[in-house]
Amino acid sequence: MLRTIVDLRTWLRRDLQSYGLEFALRPTLIRELLRAPQLRWQIRLRVTELCINRSAGRAGRAFGAFMRWRLLERSARLGFTIPPNVCGPGLKLPHWGTIVLSAEARIGSDCVIHPGVGVGMNHGRAPRIGDRVYLGPGAKVMGGIEIADGVTVGANSVVTRDVSAGLRVVGAPARPIRGIDEAAAEHAALFTRDE
Repeated sequence: MLRTIVDLRTWLRRDLQSYGLEFALRPTLIRELLRAPQLRWQIRLRVTELCINRSAGRAGRAFGAFMRWRLLERSARLGFTIPPNVCGPGLKLPHWGTIVLSAEARIGSDCVIHPGVGVGMNHGRAPRIGDRVYLGPGAKVMGGIEIADGVTVGANSVVTRDVSAGLRVVGAPARPIRGIDEAAAEHAALFTRDE
């Protein structure tokens, strides 16, 4: 994942972009950092990933272990169980609260994860989640499944099967739903007359 300082800058820029802060002036950025503990934690996550991935030798591994310990300490305060090297760049955590991600799971770039989300293992296999995926509050994703790019998982949904790209899934177990656009077009077609 993160191997160099350039990677760290790129990933932090993508993370700030997901919060709409990529071009923020310094006072605005400082105000947002003071206001949003999840954003401060996310910066700490990225620095910890860099330290862990670049650790070489006894001193490097010791410093990486220290940074991981500091991250765990901060994670406990916010309710996050998000191990390093699980989430791609552009991660957005809109609120702080309980979020549990398996260390074996892989989450793509530009994803939004709300509180109450659980991404866990089942039968020794963890999910692979694509890019631009939205995980609503309380959503659960379990087992060795794949969620493709652009998927929306609704609040309190339980996903235990693969999900194709661009779908919206809701319920327990999660099932695809039609979008509002498709339903409106179908409804309009019922009431238009062919002349």
